[in-house]
Amino acid sequence: MTSNDEFATDLRPSEAPTGVIVNALRWDILNDWVRYLKDDKFPDKTAEMAYLWGFINRDFGGDALRCLWGKHETNYAMFAEAVWLLHREFSEGAGSEHHPLFAGLPPIPADVLFRKIASASAVAFWKLTADQMAQILRTAPQDYAAMR
Repeated sequence: MTSNDEFATDLRPSEAPTGVIVNALRWDILNDWVRYLKDDKFPDKTAEMAYLWGFINRDFGGDALRCLWGKHETNYAMFAEAVWLLHREFSEGAGSEHHPLFAGLPPIPADVLFRKIASASAVAFWKLTADQMAQILRTAPQDYAAMR
């Protein structure tokens, strides 16, 4: 561990900065989405089973997901903001405003994005089922918009 890492050694997952959590999840999701789009095993990229087996069921972001759900438990407003940002970038197409890697990529349907995060979260955070998490994720962007 370097002296620069020492400040984070005592942090609990709920104390991780929201920006760090969003950045980690952003790149994991983006990488999985590009892999899915380029995978020849699923020629119909909009088919439910293709989404399920080619994108949703790929695990990612263990530590970042634990931190995200830690925010859900301790600071719902920050949790909702993180989910809103991911939804905005991936499902509403705002990601290309921040990084050219998003340019030209089709948006991820919101329900598919939330199910992906919930599916991977169920492995990293055992307090809720994937279905419960997906429902929480679906409402978080609207909750955040109402808080603004």
